[in-house]
Amino acid sequence: MSQGLIEKINVKEDRAWKRTLEIEVAAERVDSEFEKVFKEYRGKARIKGFRPGKAPADMIKKRFKEAAAREVLESLVPEAYEAALKQQNLTPVTAPQIVDIEIEPGSPLKFKAEIEIRPEIEVKDYKGIVVTRKEVKVTDEDIQRNLKMLQEKNAVLKPTDRAAKDGDYLVVDLERLNPGPKGTQKTEKAENQGTFLDSKKLLAEFYRGLQGAKPGEEKQIEAIYPKEYHDSNLAGKIVNYKVNVKEVKETNLPELNDDFARSLGEFKNLDDLKQKIREDLEGKADQEKEKDLKNQLVREVVKKNSFEVPQTLLKHYLDSVVTDFKKQNKEFDESKLREQYKGLGENQIRWQFLMHLIAEKEKIEVSQADIDDFTKKFAENYKLELDKARQFLARQKELENIKENILEEKVLDFLLKSATVRDEGKSRIITL
Repeated sequence: MSQGLIEKINVKEDRAWKRTLEIEVAAERVDSEFEKVFKEYRGKARIKGFRPGKAPADMIKKRFKEAAAREVLESLVPEAYEAALKQQNLTPVTAPQIVDIEIEPGSPLKFKAEIEIRPEIEVKDYKGIVVTRKEVKVTDEDIQRNLKMLQEKNAVLKPTDRAAKDGDYLVVDLERLNPGPKGTQKTEKAENQGTFLDSKKLLAEFYRGLQGAKPGEEKQIEAIYPKEYHDSNLAGKIVNYKVNVKEVKETNLPELNDDFARSLGEFKNLDDLKQKIREDLEGKADQEKEKDLKNQLVREVVKKNSFEVPQTLLKHYLDSVVTDFKKQNKEFDESKLREQYKGLGENQIRWQFLMHLIAEKEKIEVSQADIDDFTKKFAENYKLELDKARQFLARQKELENIKENILEEKVLDFLLKSATVRDEGKSRIITL
């Protein structure tokens, strides 16, 4: 604590997560700061009838009292606040609210600092949690669906003069038409838009309107967008379009045979390709199953260790949700959105506190080797050289954020190893 700075401090516990620090700075220190500031003003102030530095001290104090008080506050309040935190061994999780300031030369500086701290929690019952592993099977239908996607991805598009039919690929120019006082006005053009003529991918009006269309043909289409349409600017609206069909291309799908498999890479035959697809799908299924187990663990830990959440942290979380929705140009009721996400936000904040407490209790830490391993995997996943990956992460993400992600994964791995896992649909219990 700064010598002779704080004369008195009182800490009020408003909530489990909130404290109000009533702080008094000694009058001697306040006067010392005022004198220092007044001396600076006297040396540089230009007052009619006096040379710089020669104006009477009383005149300087009277004229610059308010400005000097602001400077004294800027100097003493942060210093006194930090000293008070150190003295009381408090670590805020948000910036303080400084209120009820009293300052006057010859008197102690008084102010209150309202802070939010990490709630005092004794984390418990986080070992041996019972979770259920979902049963996810990769079927022959899954293999065929992925083969079909590969087939379509490698389809050859061949221009044709015939009328468009199901499965064809169309290139069109779109012009949105809005009715005006003197008839139809043209607005919002989009050229060379490509789409497959597929009833599952197109609005019904577009699908019907483009059936049988030929290159060079012009169509008028009235599109009725459903209320739940992903673009809020179009959801629930009826929009008229002029559509100029520029090209119709028939899709020639490659035959699913050994030659097709070999054309995709180092596959001996079609069965080899199918096996690789199965392995990839099973790998993804295993990842999803583990992710779900960890989500169950988070929910259970939070459920067993509930506590009141610092409100400023919750406000920051909900502010970020609102900002994200605004970026998506979505129309929404902000108060309802905040209420909708309040519970999720509270639980996410609880988990962050509890995760750190478990890490402290179990001495789980992030080492340089962990960071190096994270960077290496990042480089492999994005096919980057290691140095490039380091540079990219340094630009895109702060080191502390990377450490947080690694720490969370290490804590979740620890919880999973100590958990009791039931297989879905079976009575058998597996202890990892």
